[in-house]
This record gives sequence, structure tokens and C-alpha cells, in this order.
Amino acid sequence: MSCQVPSKTLVHELVNTRLTSNADSQINSISNNKAFTTYKDELELYIDYLNTKQKADPITSEANFWKDNLSKIEELQPEFIVFWIDKYEATHPKVKEELKSLINVEDTILQNFSDSISNIFRQDENVSARYTTVDDIEFDSAIPSPLTAILQDKLNSNVQSNILNSSTKVNSLFNQNINKIFNGAQQDSAHGTNLTTDYLHLQRITENKPELLELVADYVGNLYEVLLYVFNYKLNNIQSVIPVTFSQDVEGTEVKVDTLGNKVQEDKKFNTEDLLG
Repeated sequence: MSCQVPSKTLVHELVNTRLTSNADSQINSISNNKAFTTYKDELELYIDYLNTKQKADPITSEANFWKDNLSKIEELQPEFIVFWIDKYEATHPKVKEELKSLINVEDTILQNFSDSISNIFRQDENVSARYTTVDDIEFDSAIPSPLTAILQDKLNSNVQSNILNSSTKVNSLFNQNINKIFNGAQQDSAHGTNLTTDYLHLQRITENKPELLELVADYVGNLYEVLLYVFNYKLNNIQSVIPVTFSQDVEGTEVKVDTLGNKVQEDKKFNTEDLLG
């Protein structure tokens, strides 16, 4: 399937890179500093966040950071907001517990939301076989998918391709057979005729989608613009990172570690003799 929307820029990953103790010295120490100059406030915010880890009480310190800076975070570009939401999701449960005692998190961009909201946004993206006419054999206009858009995004491209190919063959064969015993009928209302698919459903969804999205926007507040960004950009991120390993001396033994300092687990190959011996 071709790429319809831009990939992530990852500018937030570049800006939120701490090289020195404060933003000013980092800007002065880097010759190619356009990103750090442009996003100086974002960089200072990230350094303040990192500094909470060095406090005597890091739990309370980080909870206070979120409480004091949430209004700033909500005014950032969506890509930066997603970065901070990811940070919050990965933070220590005790930090979340203390923050919830200070503010009502559900009134902020840190609120919980499920795939149900995502499906409201994207329910017209994937065409199910039950939304196509039974006399469609070739599926030239739209390939019927058994998956929701959310589920499909969680699968790699090869699995997606296999599923769509299988779906095309199965539904094409079904329609060929069903047309031998049923010559089709007009669908004037939803589910109005036996054996006739509800092929007008997508049209109704498209017509009513603006109203549905207004209801979502009223419910999630400032998170709405972030959700729009996520569904249009982040899920289409096709960038990849080449794994890097380093050698580190641990008590006189050389150990391979990754960028985070975690030991790299090497796959051990077995043969039949090893398994039977």
C-alpha cells in the first residue's frame, strides 16, 4: 500500500537531546544549532524534566514537574506533545499516583483513552466485505479488509499484504458463488433485503463523520488535535534505527551493550546433536 501522509520528522527526538547541563551552553557548544535555537523552550523543558531525576525526592520532583508544566506542554506542537505523552506513560507508577493527588489528570492531555476513540476517527478507512455490493467480484475500487484500521496498523506490511490478498480471494469466490443463487437487489435502507450487503453504510458514515468528530473533540478537549496528528502522521512512521552495540569492560570481561547500556543477548544456535545429546 502506498504512503499517503508524511512520516514523522523526529524533530522532537533531536531537540530533546541533552548534551550539556543547560540549554544556553548546549546552544553555544554546537555549531549547527538551528534546531536547538528554534526550539530552545522545548529543550529547556526537557532539561528541567531530566533534572528531576537528580533531586533528593525524584518522585515528588517529577510529579511537581508535570503539574507545573502541563500548560506549557499543551501549547507545544503535536509531535512534541506525543513525545511527552509517551514519557508520561513510561513514568513510574508512584509519580502518576502523586500527580493524580495534585490535579485531575483526566482533564488534561494525559487522560486515558482507548482504541474505541481511534476507531471513531478511522472507521471509514478500511472497507469490510459487508460494505461492498455482492456483485463486486474483482474489487478494483477497494479491497475488503477483515481488520479495523487500528488493528491493521499494528501489523507489519508483509502480514497486512498476506491478509488482504487472502481476503480478496475469499470474498471474490464467495461473491461468485452467491451470485449464482441470488441476482442482487437494491438496498434502499440499512439491512433491508436478505443476502444484500449494507453497501450504503460507508456513505452514511462519511456524511455523519463531522458530527461524530465534534462529539469526540468536546469529550477529549486539548487531546483532540494530538489525536488528529497521531492518526495522520505517527502511525505512518516508516523510519528505522540501525542497532548499535558497544564493547564494555565488566569486571575484566568484555560485554556487548546497546546504546542504553543494556547487555546484548546473542542468539545461540543449536543443531540436532546438541538437542539430542
